[in-house]
Amino acid sequence: MSQTIHTAWPSGVIARYLTVGGATVDLTVEQVRHTFPDGISGTRGLTLATCTGCSTTSEFPHWQTRKGTYGGSWDEDIPEKANTDARERAQAHAETCRAMPQQTA
Repeated sequence: MSQTIHTAWPSGVIARYLTVGGATVDLTVEQVRHTFPDGISGTRGLTLATCTGCSTTSEFPHWQTRKGTYGGSWDEDIPEKANTDARERAQAHAETCRAMPQQTA
């Protein structure tokens, strides 16, 4: 019979995927500073998928630039799509990564 050990997730982790090697792929959301084309600065959301075994990190911005029919463009904030894309990447990575968890000091 196997025994499951429950550990607390690190602060800010919104989802966690167990890799083949026993590490995890953690999803977090961060706010990053962004300068828009018109020079105005602001913050934007970013979902990160980070493997605690091999340290691979993938970024999924919460915004996309949309282009209109008549040449105009605008930025659209869509965190749900970023989170879905991050979850799919994390699952795919977890299914194949054989790295073991890195030791902590």
